Amino acid sequence: MIKKILKSKKSTEKKELPSRITNDTVAQHREKVLAGGRKHKYPLQYTKHKLVWNTIFISVAGLILVSTLVWLQLYVWKDTSDLAYRITRVLPLPIAKIDGQSVPYSNYLLYHRSSIAALKVQGQDEIAADKAAFLRQQAMDRALEVAYANKIANERDIKVNDNQVDDFLKKQRESTSLTESSWESAVRDHLGWSLSEQRQAVRSALTVSAVAFSVDEPASNSAKQVRDYINKKKSLAEIAKSMKDKVQLVPDITVPKKNTDSIAAIAAKLKPGQISPSTKTLAGDGYYFISLKSTNDNTLTYSYLKVPLTVFKQQLIQVKESDKVAYYVDVKQ
Repeated sequence: MIKKILKSKKSTEKKELPSRITNDTVAQHREKVLAGGRKHKYPLQYTKHKLVWNTIFISVAGLILVSTLVWLQLYVWKDTSDLAYRITRVLPLPIAKIDGQSVPYSNYLLYHRSSIAALKVQGQDEIAADKAAFLRQQAMDRALEVAYANKIANERDIKVNDNQVDDFLKKQRESTSLTESSWESAVRDHLGWSLSEQRQAVRSALTVSAVAFSVDEPASNSAKQVRDYINKKKSLAEIAKSMKDKVQLVPDITVPKKNTDSIAAIAAKLKPGQISPSTKTLAGDGYYFISLKSTNDNTLTYSYLKVPLTVFKQQLIQVKESDKVAYYVDVKQ
């Protein structure tokens, strides 16, 4: 009896699901399928979770590595290569700060590239260490000047529009008689710039000039005084004698008629003895009054009286000397 009971119990434990699915056995088959699925569900979730964390970790590590390399390249090694320039064109990284205004690293490299390109055109492929340091400092000074001018321009709502840039570039190109492709090649070879980079540099130069004239009220008053003297038929020499150190007289300059200098171009349009209205130069260094003395088939002789601008440069010097400039790179070394 006992053997029969044990045998019956074992046969019950080893009982398998019916091979055929019927209405009576469908619940048992469904449970078997679900049980098999549960065995694979949780390991898959764990793998997916781990994959997400691995991806995040690799991305963060890669970002840190790239950031470190960029920092080393620009702020430790002080790289001025094409690669460094392209990086700074994409990433708005600063090289300094002047009176609270950030100085873009790309602007510094833009002006530095221009100086290097000009030397290469002259055949100077190898640059001495002291001259290289001078060129870097020169580029830094220019970048600081532009940044400080932009700060004042924003405060005074001074804007340079596209038409002003286009007009300047048009006059520049027409003075050379180059084709568009030749002009682009000349800009690239002599300045190391693309045409878009040249536009950027011209816009910055026009902004600096506009700011320099805007902030210099003493020079503006002196220019009005010169105009009053001219209306009284005074010569440039007489005006210079009366106004003394407020003006600078440069007499009797003789140049070829083909000279493309802006002052010479104005003089060429005058009659002998005639004095031009005040002219503002791109250099932003003053008001010019030009008088034609004589002309012939090949040359012209003229004089000019300059009312120099001083306020913007003085302000820039004061800002530099008052510890309002923070340098992130020592370009002297």
